[in-house]
Amino acid sequence: MTEDELMVAVERAFAITSRDLPGWPDPNPERRPADDAYSRVTDAARYRIVGARADAWAAAAVELGLARIVDRVDWAEAPGTKVSRSVMVVPEAIGGLPMVIARSALGDCDDAGLTLGAGRPATQVVFVPDCGCDACDSGSQDLIDLVDEYVRAIVTGRFRRLSQGQQVITVTGESSSSANVDRRRSAAALADPRGWTDLRGTSWLSA
Repeated sequence: MTEDELMVAVERAFAITSRDLPGWPDPNPERRPADDAYSRVTDAARYRIVGARADAWAAAAVELGLARIVDRVDWAEAPGTKVSRSVMVVPEAIGGLPMVIARSALGDCDDAGLTLGAGRPATQVVFVPDCGCDACDSGSQDLIDLVDEYVRAIVTGRFRRLSQGQQVITVTGESSSSANVDRRRSAAALADPRGWTDLRGTSWLSA
């Protein structure tokens, strides 16, 4: 199984999971939103498209025999979002990292947001969108790309999350980010993770 073959299946599944969930262009291409846009969420429900994208990844993985879906989800720590429902996608490949797809509250909609977790028990990895207000809206494609970045990293085995207390380093293969860690310490931890909790797994594509 190749990554390209998986992406074909993802796009095929997304045509189904995103039905009746239209995308939208970036309303702030020049990043000059009105001041009142920062406190406004015009249409929270439209963000359901990001959950539909994650669902497409799960459906494709199941269709191709790479994973199975289980309803029981255990979190290592409660996620920082208000989760309304969730499933765990468990890879068939030995050493693959399980992934949690959870719907979370956004504005007045209890399932518009997407919370992704990894591991078993699961650790929160990212929530999309990270805000949802009109000022921060960058269009649906930007959010879909972000979902793809994280899910692809988990599925291909490129994802890595190092944590030590409040310090967190996340690597997706396409990019890396750090919370409460300077660049030098981050590089040192990635090279020698002793003393850090190192969350990562093998590629699902080897199943």
